[in-house]
Amino acid sequence: MSLGESDLRRGMAVLDQYREQIEALAQQQDIVRISLEEHMRARETLTRYREAGKGAEVLVPVGANSFLVAESKDVNKAFVSIGSDLLVYDDIGQQIERLDARIKSITDAANAIGQRLGEL
Repeated sequence: MSLGESDLRRGMAVLDQYREQIEALAQQQDIVRISLEEHMRARETLTRYREAGKGAEVLVPVGANSFLVAESKDVNKAFVSIGSDLLVYDDIGQQIERLDARIKSITDAANAIGQRLGEL
């Protein structure tokens, strides 16, 4: 194998590594984007539910683009997951604050991934 072929093979190996890194980062970016959208949707839903007021008619998604009609009862509290399959019935304002902190953290992660992609 000549020196030129050896350099070419090394260059191809480096390019393959970069391609794999870019693909992995792109997958991470998709996961982060989906998580961010979910958190922002939850924040918006909690905000609008609270603003709708007690007794407002709301649609509750049950999956597969199916909804139930319900009436808002307690517009100041909602259930929220705190991890490990645990739920708490907590103040919506505090839940929104928690979501805002998570949204900031997720946004920071997305920016870091974007920056890393830019470096590659």
